[in-house]
Amino acid sequence: MSYASYCQDQATACARRARLASSPEIVAYCRNLQFRWLRLAAQAQATGGALGRESAPAASLGDTTAATCPVEYGKRAGELIARGARSLHSTLRQKKFEAERCVR
Repeated sequence: MSYASYCQDQATACARRARLASSPEIVAYCRNLQFRWLRLAAQAQATGGALGRESAPAASLGDTTAATCPVEYGKRAGELIARGARSLHSTLRQKKFEAERCVR
């Protein structure tokens, strides 16, 4: 699996989460993530998967600190994004609950 196809898959998952979301804030958050993933996919396709800063030196074969697999970093980023979405959802739910409690 290429990094570009991984980003496409993440964008598809974000679109699905947006369709299933119950609050407009979560929908907006997921749509934003979807477009970010699509932008990354386009960059990865345009550069052949070599993403990064132009000023950063390319990793040499002897560089042990270089990323072993960009897909693993992408998976980790996806996990962090999903955790952020869940956190945002629970925060919004908590605020809604507190607002309802204040009204009573």
